[in-house]
Amino acid sequence: MTIGRIVMYVFAAMLAGVTIGLLKSWPAPAPPQHQDVAQPQVPPVVASISVRTSPPSSTPPPSSSAAVAAQAARRPGPELPPGEPVRSQGEGWWRTVAGTTAQVGAGRVRTYSVEVEQGVVPPQAQQPFAAAVDQVLADPRGWIASGDVAFRRVDVAQPDVRIRLTATETARATCGFALPYDTSCYLNGVVYVSAPRWFRGAESFAGDLAGYRKYLINHEIGHFLGHGHEPCPANGAPAPVMMQQTFSVSNDELAAITATAPQGLRIPRDGKTCVANPWPHPEVAR
Repeated sequence: MTIGRIVMYVFAAMLAGVTIGLLKSWPAPAPPQHQDVAQPQVPPVVASISVRTSPPSSTPPPSSSAAVAAQAARRPGPELPPGEPVRSQGEGWWRTVAGTTAQVGAGRVRTYSVEVEQGVVPPQAQQPFAAAVDQVLADPRGWIASGDVAFRRVDVAQPDVRIRLTATETARATCGFALPYDTSCYLNGVVYVSAPRWFRGAESFAGDLAGYRKYLINHEIGHFLGHGHEPCPANGAPAPVMMQQTFSVSNDELAAITATAPQGLRIPRDGKTCVANPWPHPEVAR
């Protein structure tokens, strides 16, 4: 090996050592860190939003489905109002309530008896029922106002019409199931008074049970006298006693209720609603 080559090797070794030393002394790169970058300061902007609201209502809308149901329940309808429980079944036979009356009214005399289906009410409730019937038929606002008919109650002789307080199931079986509501009816010389209706009334009379009882008797006796059903004649007018006020005093509602079970008269859907009225002749002074 020549001296020149030896010198070259030595120089190369020294250069390599210097390079390695520099690499060892070079600072290691710092690990990346998440740094908050300062954002330029922007003055805050305050936005003023004006929202126009509707004026408060005096009747706020219902807040729940229960409230909606409660409002619907208060509407007059054909359902039996809540009240005291009434026996649904009787014994299927009637006892005539003892008692007679003098003739009331002028014109052709129609005799009637008052009867109660046994097992429907206790014995002490039978005379009050008969007395209520007597008062209705003797009232000057009733059918006797026409001057064409008179009434007299009998208890032994054969009557022209029998007025019977009747249990729920008996009334339904007699009057029919065409309408799914408790109702009274007249059939073949007999007025069947639904006991639930007598003791609980109808929604259309708004709690006036005494008024509804007068209507019930007058309506069914009207059928006995040959009168058919009638619609409401005008908004706000007294409902005709031959209107089916047990179900409604609104022509539209009555038309809907009886649509599938005709009641001898086609009720017009004309928007007319009457006021409950128990008398054939409400214009007569008592």
